[in-house]
Amino acid sequence: MLSSYHKIVFVIGITCLFFHGCSGVKIPAEKQLEIWWKSYKKHFLLPDGRIQRPEHACDTVSEGQAYAMISSVFINDKKTFDLIFHWTEDHLSRGKKYGDHLLAWHWKNGDVDDWMPASDADCDYAFALLLASRQWNDQGYREKAMQIINDIMGHETVRGGDNRLFLLPGLWGNETNGYLIQNPSYYNPAAFRRFYETTRDNHWLHLVETSYWLFSQAGVRLDTVNGCGLIPDWCMVDVHGNILKVEDRSADYGWESVRIPVRIGLDILWYKTEEGNRIIAKMYQFLQSSFSRTGEIKAAYYYTGEPSVAYGGLASDAILYFMAQILVDKSDAIKISFKKRLNEKVFLQNYYGQSMAFYPLALERGILKKL
Repeated sequence: MLSSYHKIVFVIGITCLFFHGCSGVKIPAEKQLEIWWKSYKKHFLLPDGRIQRPEHACDTVSEGQAYAMISSVFINDKKTFDLIFHWTEDHLSRGKKYGDHLLAWHWKNGDVDDWMPASDADCDYAFALLLASRQWNDQGYREKAMQIINDIMGHETVRGGDNRLFLLPGLWGNETNGYLIQNPSYYNPAAFRRFYETTRDNHWLHLVETSYWLFSQAGVRLDTVNGCGLIPDWCMVDVHGNILKVEDRSADYGWESVRIPVRIGLDILWYKTEEGNRIIAKMYQFLQSSFSRTGEIKAAYYYTGEPSVAYGGLASDAILYFMAQILVDKSDAIKISFKKRLNEKVFLQNYYGQSMAFYPLALERGILKKL
């Protein structure tokens, strides 16, 4: 029989195992994802299906609803998926007000406070519905996805220089004199391929081509500045295909572009994209080298590669580990850093970081496969 002292030591050991990064790597991948999902729902999912952002006065953005729906599909949690889906349709759909099937991007203090759609959220939302239709054999999800897909193509794309098809940030970004404001992280080639498979509309394959053109070009040169392979949060494309800075918008590899490896990584996993491999490998080479030098990946970097902040972040750690898995680089240091960051108290209510954490956890668990 255990003494009282040994019981206390045992409890402390179990607590460390589950809630501290010191031994998080020892938790089986299946259990780790289960623990994470329970924590995610506890901190961000409200009983009515709204995903809140505690660090932003508990507001809601359309991308957050879509992120959680994608996670729900792969985790096979239909009850949660439907709860989030119904709240999203009831509160963010622009149908009754504007007649399309896109989503208002921002909800705060009990109502929508900006009806402008965001194309990244619209794409992720339609993507989640297509995944759900396959996962649970439900044509209703597919029919809804088709409506959204058609409205994305009809309202949130435009032809630019050389007749190239671009994804706009929303119902804006088509500037005078042919300038197009772009957010590279809004491009989602794996989703675009799924949209093509569903609609047989070749325009989606054109957007796949634009995705890799933009990822490649934006990592090489921005205005007159040479890049290191990192892709900026925002940029602008002129009629000649030059990649330019956008006034008053971040040109860092920051909170927006940190998700680009997820966009490309899914395309690599499902469609074996060699071009995607090359782009991720270049990004990873730089970030892994920075990690090796300092023992930490920073939350954001300038376009030229210097850290733009002095602190780390959960999203950047999660994506670095995700890239390591995609490239089959078995770096224990990167894995340990992510697992430690994942369970730090300061990040438990970090909505964006926890949303990005799903991808390395799901890949580690082996469920991030094409449905």
